Amino acid sequence: MPKPGTNGGNGSTNGKNQNGSANGKRPKPRLSPQQLAVIAGLLSNALIVESVLVDKDQQLQIVLSGTLRRKSRTDRLIEELRDVSVGDLIKSLLQD
Repeated sequence: MPKPGTNGGNGSTNGKNQNGSANGKRPKPRLSPQQLAVIAGLLSNALIVESVLVDKDQQLQIVLSGTLRRKSRTDRLIEELRDVSVGDLIKSLLQD
């Protein structure tokens, strides 16, 4: 008995190539709006990969996070000052 998905070795393909299309071209993959949003988010750095999980059954989960809000000037300033101690920040504000 032939394996599922094979033609049994008789050379008959019913006019179709191995990809299942009659004209020899592969069918174009269709992406859902959700898939396109994830791709766009990853390419634009709006989404970052938080973790990749593989369980014992080899099920894959990819956890993404991000925001749609653009960073303001205040957000960028806070990011720059994140490593500055509070004492140093107060000293710099009190200086002329």
